[in-house]
Amino acid sequence: MPANDPTPAPLATPLYLDHAATAPPLPEAMEAFIKASKTAYANPGSLHGLGALAARSLDQSRKKLSKALGARNYRLIWTGTGTEGNHLGILGMAERVRTNAKLLAAAKSNASGNPRVLVGAIEHPSSMDSALSLRKQGFDVELIPADTQGVIQPDALAPMLAEDVALVIVHWANNELGSLSPIADLVALTRQKAPHASFHCDAVQAAGKRPESLYSLGADTISVAAHKMGGIRGCAALFLKDGTPAPVPMFLGGGHEYGLRSGTENVMGAAAFAAAAEVRRQRLVEDPDRYLKRHAELLNHLRLAVPDLIVAGPTDPEFVMGSILSVAIPGTRAETLLHMLETKGISCGSGSACSAHGHTESPILTAINFPKEHRNSVLRFSLDGSESIADLQTIEVGELI
Repeated sequence: MPANDPTPAPLATPLYLDHAATAPPLPEAMEAFIKASKTAYANPGSLHGLGALAARSLDQSRKKLSKALGARNYRLIWTGTGTEGNHLGILGMAERVRTNAKLLAAAKSNASGNPRVLVGAIEHPSSMDSALSLRKQGFDVELIPADTQGVIQPDALAPMLAEDVALVIVHWANNELGSLSPIADLVALTRQKAPHASFHCDAVQAAGKRPESLYSLGADTISVAAHKMGGIRGCAALFLKDGTPAPVPMFLGGGHEYGLRSGTENVMGAAAFAAAAEVRRQRLVEDPDRYLKRHAELLNHLRLAVPDLIVAGPTDPEFVMGSILSVAIPGTRAETLLHMLETKGISCGSGSACSAHGHTESPILTAINFPKEHRNSVLRFSLDGSESIADLQTIEVGELI
C-alpha cells in the first residue's frame, strides 16, 4: 500500500460482529461434539449397549441444556432448527387448541365465528409466515403492533385479548433491532384475558445472552437454537411447559421425542448445544451486564464518529437486548458500508440474515415506522459479549463516509 494511501489497513485479526446471524462454535461445544461423535455415535433408539450409551448422552444433554437456560418445569423437545421449533410451537399448538370446546364456543360470538391468533408485527419470518398460514385453516390472524422501539407493550396486546383467542405469538428479542419485549407481563395478561390461549415465545436471539431464566417467561412453548449461542447448526429445541397440552407433531414416523418430533436425534449436536449453553450461563453469572456494557461502548464510539447517527431500535435501557445494535448512518447505503468494513476485517450485518436476499427494505423497519429515507442505511452489529473496548474502537465508520 502506498505511503500516502488514506485507506485504513485491514485488522490483523478479523472482528466478527454478526452473531445474530450465527455464532462461531465455542471450543467447549466443539470438544463436546467430537467426544460424542467418538463415543455416542450409535442410534439412541437401538437396544444394544452402544445405543444405550448414545441415549444416556442425549439425556444428559437434555438435562444440562434445561439447567443452563433455567427451564425448570419445562419439557425439552429436540428439533433441527429454530424455525422448526417455531413451527411446532405455532402450527402444532394451533392444531391442538382448535379442538377446545370452550374456545370454539367463544369464537362463535365474534364477527367471523373463527378463533383468533395474535402475532407480533415484527416477528421473525419463521413465526410470522407460520401464523399467517393459519388463515387457511380457519383462524383469524391479527398483528399486535410494536412501538417505535420495536417492543410489544402490554397496552398494545390488552385490547386485543378475549376468550376467542387461541394463540398469542411474541418473540423475546427482535433479531434486527435488539429490542426486548416484556414476555412475562404479556403472558400474565394473556392468562387473565384469554384463558383458552396458548402463548408461544421465540427466544432464539435472547437465550444464552440474557440472565433471566426461561422459566421466568412463563410461556407455554419457547424455541431456542444452538448456533445462535456457539453450538453447532442443525440442533435446536422447543421447551413445552408442564401442564400445557402437547402440540400436534409436524413430523411423523418413529415417535421420537415423546412422539412430538420423529427422526433420529442429533446426539452430537445436542452435546455441543448443552456445552455452549453452560459456557454462556457461566459468563452471565460472572458478568450479567456483559452485553449491555459493550453495547453502550460501541454506541458511544459510533456516535463520536457519526454525530447524526440514528439508533434503529430501543433507547430505553429496559428494552435493550445488549447483544444487538442497529444504527442508520444517514446518506449512506448499508450494503456499501458493510463491504467497506469487510475490507478492514470487520464483519457485521444489515438486517436479518434469514431474510436478507430478495428484499430492498426491511419489513421490521417499516412496521416500527422507521424513517423511510434511512431504511436502507441500517447496519446491524451483533456481539459475542467477549469483545474488548479496543476491538470495538477499531470500527471506524467515520473514515468510510
